[in-house]
Amino acid sequence: MIKKLVDEIRKVLLAEVKEATQNDKKCPPAATDALLNTKNRNKAIKKLGYGPANPGLPNKEFWQKKSEMWDDIPTSEAKTMLCGNCAAFDISPHMRKCIKGGLDEAAGGEETINAGQLGYCHMHKFKCAAKRTCDTWVTGGPIKK
Repeated sequence: MIKKLVDEIRKVLLAEVKEATQNDKKCPPAATDALLNTKNRNKAIKKLGYGPANPGLPNKEFWQKKSEMWDDIPTSEAKTMLCGNCAAFDISPHMRKCIKGGLDEAAGGEETINAGQLGYCHMHKFKCAAKRTCDTWVTGGPIKK
């Protein structure tokens, strides 16, 4: 049942990505609009367990909750299920250009993207850090083309 759900989510994501790339290579609004991006990210934090807040810390409680939510998988396995390898995580050259275009010059553009290992989450419509995760993680990523 879970495999069927994952396959359905993957189909929807691939259709959305295909449509987005065929749509004159336009950038998603949240990739270039900081306020919309922040609104969508905050929604993911509150409703979808996006985190951890600081991936550089152990975050034992955060990962324990994820391991329980994902059918009691080992915490060590839950820690591998990151935005950076999610099927919705877009790090294509086009998307990196979109993200860079949405960053204030003071933010450092390419340096900020690299430091945060930023990509774009097509599922939840916000710029996402590769070392984080959320409740709706799907295997098969990232999107590179």
